[in-house]
Amino acid sequence: MTLTQRLLSLMRLRPTPTGVWHLTGTRWSAGLTDEDMQQIGAVCPPRPYRKGERIYRAGEPGGTLHILLDGHVKLSRTGMLGGERVITVCGPDDFFGESFLTEMTTTQADAMCLSDRALICPITREQFLEITRRVPTVAVLLASILATRVHDLQTRLESLSQPVQVRLAHVMLDLTYRFGNETEAGHYDLHLDLRHEEIASLAHASRVSATQAISAWRAKKLVLGTRGQYRVNASGLERLIEELQLDALR
Repeated sequence: MTLTQRLLSLMRLRPTPTGVWHLTGTRWSAGLTDEDMQQIGAVCPPRPYRKGERIYRAGEPGGTLHILLDGHVKLSRTGMLGGERVITVCGPDDFFGESFLTEMTTTQADAMCLSDRALICPITREQFLEITRRVPTVAVLLASILATRVHDLQTRLESLSQPVQVRLAHVMLDLTYRFGNETEAGHYDLHLDLRHEEIASLAHASRVSATQAISAWRAKKLVLGTRGQYRVNASGLERLIEELQLDALR
C-alpha cells in the first residue's frame, strides 16, 4: 500500500463527533514552496465566493474536498429543534467537505462564505491523487496534520465536561489564535462576523450563556467590542480559564 493510499485510509477512519469532516488550524501551506502551490493550482484552480454565498448545502452529493485559501467559511447544520448549530469556522489552510475521504455520499452540513470574500480549491479524488503525484510533500504534510487532529479531538471531547464559561472561553481563544491579529503581547484584534448564538453553538452552550459570559468578560476588559469587531485579552482569558477550572475542583 502506498503512502497516499494509507493516508486516504487513515482519513476515512477519523470522523468528527458531529459526522462533519473538517481539518482546521493546519497551516499546511507553510510546508510548501511557491512552485508546489502553483502545481496544486494547476490541478484544481481556485474559485472565489462572496459573503453569504453557499459552497454547498446539507444533503447535496459529496465527492469534493475543499481547501480554503483565503477568507472564512462557516459549517453548520439544522439542530433537532430546528435552530442552526454551528459546527466550526474554517479559515485559510483549512480543509472541509464530505468526499472520497469519508464514507459519506452526501454532504452533512451547510457551508457558507462568512467573510466578504473567500477563495477555495475544490478537489476530487482523482485530482487529489494527481496532486500527491506532482507534489509528494502534500501526503506527508496531511499525515502529520491528521496525527495532530486526533490529539485535538481528544482534548475537545474532554472539554465538554467543563463549566459552560470555560467552554466558551476556549472557543473564543481558539477563534482568536486562529483568526486574530496580535497587536501587543497577549492582545488581539479579531474581525469575525459571528453572532452570540453562533459562538454559543460552537461551545455547545445556550445563547443566554454566551451573552452572559461575553458581558462578564467585557466588564473585566477581557473581550471588548461587538459582533464582528473584537479586542481580545487572550492572556487574561487563559488565566480566567485556570481560575474557573480550579473553582470547579473545590
